[in-house]
Amino acid sequence: MLKFVSILFSVFSLTFIVSYSTVSQPDQVAIEFSKDAVAVESGQPVYSKGTKVWLSNPQKEDIKLFLNEEVKEINGVLVDLSEITNLEEGTYTLVVNTNSEQKVFGFTIQ
Repeated sequence: MLKFVSILFSVFSLTFIVSYSTVSQPDQVAIEFSKDAVAVESGQPVYSKGTKVWLSNPQKEDIKLFLNEEVKEINGVLVDLSEITNLEEGTYTLVVNTNSEQKVFGFTIQ
C-alpha cells in the first residue's frame, strides 16, 4: 500500500514538475533523460533499457538523494545517476531534498 501511495504521489509530482520545469526554470534542480519516454504505464513515463539519467543542479546545492532504498549525497552541477547508482530495469521513485525544497520523480526503465 505504501509503495502504491508513493508511486501515485510521484506521478502527480512528476506531472507538475515536468510541466513546471519545461516552462523555463534554469536555476531549478531537474531530472533529465537521454532518450524520450516510449510509453506511460500506471501514470509514470517508461524509458527503454540503456537510458541515461542525469540530475541537473545549476546552483550546485548540497542534495540528499533517495532512490528507492538507496541514499546518496551529491553537490555537482550535472550528476549522472546511471553511474552512481545501478539503474537497471525496474520502477524508481527518486526524492531530491535540497536546502529549500523537496521534489519527487517517478519513472520506469524497461
